[in-house]
Amino acid sequence: MWTTVQRNKLSTSSNLQRATIISQIHLSMESRLLLVIPLLLLTIITATSATVKPHSNITLNSFLIATTASARSLSWLSPSGDFALGFLPLPTNSSLFLLAIWYANLPNTTTITIIWTPNRNKPVPSNSSIILTSDGQLSLRDPAGTEIWNSGARAASYAALFDTGNFVLVASNGSILWESFSVPTDTILPSQSLSPNSILLAKLNYDDFSYGRFKLSMQTDGNLVFYQIAVPTGFQYSPYWASNTNTSNSFLFFNVSGSIDLVSPTGAFMTTLTSSTTCPTSDFYHRGTLDHDGVFRHYVHPKPSAAGGAAAEWVVIDFKPTDICQSLITSLGSGACGHNSYCGYDMKQMVACQCPLGYSWVDPKKTYMGCKPDFTMPGCISGVWSEGFQMVRVENLDFWGEDYDQFNPMGEAECMQECLDDCFCAASIHDGISNCWKKKLPFSNGRIGSYVDRIAFIKVGVNKDI
Repeated sequence: MWTTVQRNKLSTSSNLQRATIISQIHLSMESRLLLVIPLLLLTIITATSATVKPHSNITLNSFLIATTASARSLSWLSPSGDFALGFLPLPTNSSLFLLAIWYANLPNTTTITIIWTPNRNKPVPSNSSIILTSDGQLSLRDPAGTEIWNSGARAASYAALFDTGNFVLVASNGSILWESFSVPTDTILPSQSLSPNSILLAKLNYDDFSYGRFKLSMQTDGNLVFYQIAVPTGFQYSPYWASNTNTSNSFLFFNVSGSIDLVSPTGAFMTTLTSSTTCPTSDFYHRGTLDHDGVFRHYVHPKPSAAGGAAAEWVVIDFKPTDICQSLITSLGSGACGHNSYCGYDMKQMVACQCPLGYSWVDPKKTYMGCKPDFTMPGCISGVWSEGFQMVRVENLDFWGEDYDQFNPMGEAECMQECLDDCFCAASIHDGISNCWKKKLPFSNGRIGSYVDRIAFIKVGVNKDI
């Protein structure tokens, strides 16, 4: 079953306590972190104040309805207009909607960037609603009035969307009963922390916001760990990146200076996950997102007030792991890319999965599903098993693991022929020296690059134009 983040009810005092902890960071911490402490305190105190600007308050019985009309005109905005909460149609099905928070001031040419959604696996139809009920509950309902999601908080006096991107439910005494920052989706923002036992869960595809194949976990033992997980159950495979920190109850904090840091419970700086301190948050929007390809990327985008902001796009400043094609090798699952495909990079150094020659995508719009052979594999019945097939040689390509046979010593030509003559064999791998491995379908952990000291021989039909 999916791991869920515990929805802690954060109060004003608890947030101020966190501010106090941060302010006690050791003097040995890097100066960039010390310089930002006053800004951090200001952010947290402002966010937890009982007094919110009247025009930013969302009163009881307020509601929004999912329609095909302009999302901006039917949303709740933060005071600056930087963020909006409302309904957005799915990119793949305009009749279904996500309740979401997104950047509202980006140029129209920029794809809408969602930072939070509570119903990613349960999109709702047109005429669904989000309502702050008369008894202070935040409730998402379908057109029939059936509740789809509830924040779990009760007796809120009002709600507000802060300029940090945090949506909060506030009690009559000014304490915060619930906040979206405590239940993140796949993104964290400046001034937001990821507390122990919290996760980020990547979306399934660039245009599919449902639960994906990768998870970032802030563990209670203080280690920040990235896992590949099985869809749809969420079964957790081996980790492919870890901070290797071991101070229990540490947390991840997105500093307003522009760095994302691991911080101990006492406020001691431990290590930086990503950093973009050269792009000040006063002039740039920042976000850290666990993308659908399993890479956590730190993005920046000039604000409209900044020079060139109107024409700019999101730019990746830092990311982890530095090479997921090499980092993600697993005994279960398909690896960084889908089965029978292999991991590489495009001109922008973004992950680009590819099919081998003689194979094609199961679904070109869902490359995580992997590749299928464009020919009928040989059957082990009778006859000459090599008839109708040929071997394609690809340098610097490997599919790690799941070998069913190995030969040594053996040259390249023999390695290729061994697979061609074997009805079980779909590919053979040679190390360029004397080792040969034979593989059956499906291939896993495919990767290509100059660092791969292997030669792959892939079996395909002779009628393929290779």
